[in-house]
Amino acid sequence: MTVTPWQLKERARAMQARWQHFEDIAAKQHGALQRHETWRHEYASFPYLLGAPDERLDSRFRDVFINQTELSPDAKLGLLPIGDEHAFMAKFTHLLEEYALRTGHPLPRPEVISAARAPALKYFANGEPIATKIFSGYSIPTTPFTVKYGRREFLEPMQRTGRLRICPASYYNDVTHNVAIKDDEIHRTFFIPTFRERLNGVHHTMVQGHRLDYGDDDIVLPVEAPNYFLLSLCDSIYYRMPTDFDADAALIIRDPNRFAQRVISSFLARYPSWKPHYGPVTYYDPYRDFTKMRVHQMSKHFGYAYQREVRIVMEAYRTPRETLQPEFLNIGPMDDYAELLWA
Repeated sequence: MTVTPWQLKERARAMQARWQHFEDIAAKQHGALQRHETWRHEYASFPYLLGAPDERLDSRFRDVFINQTELSPDAKLGLLPIGDEHAFMAKFTHLLEEYALRTGHPLPRPEVISAARAPALKYFANGEPIATKIFSGYSIPTTPFTVKYGRREFLEPMQRTGRLRICPASYYNDVTHNVAIKDDEIHRTFFIPTFRERLNGVHHTMVQGHRLDYGDDDIVLPVEAPNYFLLSLCDSIYYRMPTDFDADAALIIRDPNRFAQRVISSFLARYPSWKPHYGPVTYYDPYRDFTKMRVHQMSKHFGYAYQREVRIVMEAYRTPRETLQPEFLNIGPMDDYAELLWA
């Protein structure tokens, strides 16, 4: 449901008063504010969610909530450090401000909170998280490594023979995948706040000579890439991942560059006119990081930031004419630089 002009004006008036409230506090304290007050003042200065529909606000709450927690090796849920690179606690505080503005209460409806908490409850659905069994007694390597989470029945032959599957990006946008795996890897969507324009009665903009009507919503900006191939890994051991990926095993790759080179070489030997990418994924905030996405195929929505993904991507120089299908590559046995752990 979009935000009506009347609702937007009432919210803007209340947010202006909120901004003045923190200005007054700062004035009494020689310009100093407590950390949470700084975040609240920051949001009141530019309330980028002011004109967003309720359902988009609820979706953002879930994305922030799931990324603000971590599962420790002793099977306890805890909060990430305040200074995490994605500033999730600041984003969470911004959401509290916006919910309080809309409903008079700083939290969303109980069903929204319940949906946000659901993934965390899965870790303990069968007693202790399966990760505690997989990594029991294991000494984490002191040098860089990557991890492939999955089922032992697939990872074991992959380690032994070096035969692995690399899938098209379109494969992951399948309703049969679970929440952690399912994602539209072809499309990226950004939202450009328009509350200031709408307060002034403007509901469209001109883009390269074309009129773009956004009505009573923010600008929804879709970005699309041609299909490509993708192999996902993780940059370390995280105790959430096995449950999230329905995995009972983890392949620890102690020489990640060697592994990536072999995957890329094997693919290029078959399809030489493709361009490889390899490295950590860049996670972007669709409301705040309009310039952060440099390479489409190496970027993801910040809702998946907790996965700390490292990926190998094969991008076609020309748009593929045929529908891409999973490919099986042979990179040789991995026993001398990878080890398999399982529950």
